Amino acid sequence: MQKRDVDVLRLPTPPQWIDVAMADFSAVLIDHCHCERKAAASAMALVTWYPSHEVLVRRLAKLAQEELRHFREVHRFIVQRGLTLTRDSGDPYVQQLLKHVRTPEAQRRTDRLLVSSLIEARSSERLQLIADALGGDELGAFYKALATAERGHYTLFVELAALYDEQAVVDARLAELATAEAEIVQRLPVEPRIH
Repeated sequence: MQKRDVDVLRLPTPPQWIDVAMADFSAVLIDHCHCERKAAASAMALVTWYPSHEVLVRRLAKLAQEELRHFREVHRFIVQRGLTLTRDSGDPYVQQLLKHVRTPEAQRRTDRLLVSSLIEARSSERLQLIADALGGDELGAFYKALATAERGHYTLFVELAALYDEQAVVDARLAELATAEAEIVQRLPVEPRIH
């Protein structure tokens, strides 16, 4: 049966991550801002690659707008704290996950969607950890809302994959990619980043 929640993650975030993240929360905010920008760009890249997929185009264009709104909101918190958005230093987690995308076109579409789903699932998990650590203030409530939104994005990408491919194929491939994602998380150093 297809998983519809972030419990698809095979490995939880290392417990020390939240301590590292909260110790340098400025770095987390800046990284998070870049993540939101790239999420919007990735959604629009999928629209560019699959313009004839009407449902995908409609739903991912809407998602891109939501991600840009999140970008603006995170940027507002950056400015409020007297910080400046720096250049993006890249995301080794996403770069390594993208290496698992297969090249035949039908497989590539499914893999791109499922990789996006796993990125959203990991984001949801970590944003919830931040929300819990921040508590009930404005920033904590913001991160709690974002964690919920990312969970919905995870589901959206899985649903889109199943719309254009067989459910059994999607389920099997999601399981394979989730295993690869866990191995990536295990290998990467614990840093004040969303991924």
